[in-house]
Amino acid sequence: MRITSVTPMKDEGPFILEWLAYHRLIGFNDFIVFTNDCSDGTDRMLDRLDELGLVRHLPNPSMMMDHGRHHWAVLEYVNHMGRLKRSDWVFSFDVDEFLCIKTGDGTLGALFDALPEAEAISVNQLIFGSGGERNFEDRLQIERFTRCQYLEVTSTGRRARRGLKTLTSRAAGMARLSNHSPRFDEARAATVKWVNAAGMDMPMEGRTTEIKTLDAPLIRHDLAQLNHYALRSADSFLMQSARGNANHPDKAASMTYWRRYDLNATRDRSIARWIEPVRAEIARMREDPEIDALHRAAVEHHRTRIAELKTDPHYAHLYKRSRIVHERTWDADGPIAKD
Repeated sequence: MRITSVTPMKDEGPFILEWLAYHRLIGFNDFIVFTNDCSDGTDRMLDRLDELGLVRHLPNPSMMMDHGRHHWAVLEYVNHMGRLKRSDWVFSFDVDEFLCIKTGDGTLGALFDALPEAEAISVNQLIFGSGGERNFEDRLQIERFTRCQYLEVTSTGRRARRGLKTLTSRAAGMARLSNHSPRFDEARAATVKWVNAAGMDMPMEGRTTEIKTLDAPLIRHDLAQLNHYALRSADSFLMQSARGNANHPDKAASMTYWRRYDLNATRDRSIARWIEPVRAEIARMREDPEIDALHRAAVEHHRTRIAELKTDPHYAHLYKRSRIVHERTWDADGPIAKD
């Protein structure tokens, strides 16, 4: 079975090996990665991983276009690739997202066994906040960041909506792969077996366009969730802000973004069973001297760049504000619920 991921990246060097190791372990075996404007060696690391047969690395078509909507360009391109038509399942997601399967042995096979009739499976994001972590460190995200928003949705309005990504099978006959969910033509939209992460049928509206979020009661994390490490540490947040937005060049990560994603209301360690296997898989990849050197160089680049940003008045202020806002929602016993 070919299970394909489609992922754009820019300046994610320190995080690539963990993301790749984890998703290889749970069952992905065909990684298509696009990069643009890298300054930390992300592109060189992916070139080497391509040479080793672990990923397929391509330049983002946006590099040849007169716009900065990098995610959009990737999706436009992959929808013209014959490669997707040879895939049994396809998933479009980012390097800060980890598909956490909570049934059976935690693999994609276990998820498919739990939903044998499903042709498309939408998995809700679960946002993980900074957890009070300030410093950039070369450590596993799945071990370091365990604070997240509440799993159960108890509020209404905007906070009751959660983003999703969708595993889509070849049998579904999608007309187009989109970032959050597939698009179907009208004839197929009514008949495809499309479910959420609890096996509940997805709504009919939006099937011919794109479903980006779900409301209660369809927000469920029973069988799977998409751990979204949107911020990582306060240091990494500075790097993210300096890097810019992948679809909107004029909208860098700001305090509005920090407030939206620094959600630390509870703990979730559903992914913890994979910590040691991921660590071992990373060690195996780093047995290649070039991969090891590229990873070390990316880590050092991030450390140096973060130190530089902290001398810039704008980023120094952003860092200080992120700490103040975080502390205001944190007490001696843990975080105050914000979701």
